[in-house]
Amino acid sequence: MKIPALALGMAIALASGMAHAATPEQDASQHRMAMQPDAGRTTHQSQGMLKAINAKAGKVQIAHEAIPGLGWPPMTMWFALHDPLPRDIKVGDAVRFELAQEKSGQWVIVKIGHK
Repeated sequence: MKIPALALGMAIALASGMAHAATPEQDASQHRMAMQPDAGRTTHQSQGMLKAINAKAGKVQIAHEAIPGLGWPPMTMWFALHDPLPRDIKVGDAVRFELAQEKSGQWVIVKIGHK
């Protein structure tokens, strides 16, 4: 008796979760991000020059090349760091980096190293 009740409970939970995911009021971009697990999220790579570091805020400013996958032209912008900046990377260094979009929509550097 316990197994059918457990199976029924799981089926109801799954069905209500799927119904919520299919709600038309939900923004499509939020839906895609919510459905994408962190480990399998899409990343974009680029390279550029490290222009500034704000260690207290956990951010770096990079003058980067175009990022075709995002439709971004070359530009200089600030990015949050997922992890602390490696100690051997300094302002003026040429760097390669990898970006991922967080659930909040913010683009964060998840990997960075020397070019």
